[in-house]
Amino acid sequence: MADARFPGGFGAAVRRFNAGQFFEAHEGFEELLDEVEGDERWNLLVALIQVAVGYHKLTSVHPGAERMLRLGAEKLAAFPAVAWGVAVERLRRRIADDLALLESGGETGPRLAGAPPRIELVKGGPAVGAG
Repeated sequence: MADARFPGGFGAAVRRFNAGQFFEAHEGFEELLDEVEGDERWNLLVALIQVAVGYHKLTSVHPGAERMLRLGAEKLAAFPAVAWGVAVERLRRRIADDLALLESGGETGPRLAGAPPRIELVKGGPAVGAG
């Protein structure tokens, strides 16, 4: 498992997320689930799907955004700061900041437009998730 990587298509889904195409990103991550079933990459993909859905709901002003972001954040909590090249800790911090803003009744629109959430890919991190 230490040599495991995400299957092809993962980078495209990340690029969609980073471009603010959260619905399309969630679909891209979902397409990869069968290829990683049975290992921790599946859990990370499910978390990324929930986060993407949460941001889609938030930017589309659909109910349930906060719930989906929380579900994704809970799943991300199980992973180290970097897992399979994904900067998990950076994403966790961003989600926490956005949830705090939502809880305080703040407006997320300007924040999302000015500094959209991103999934950062880094080299040199562990190739395994939390075990």
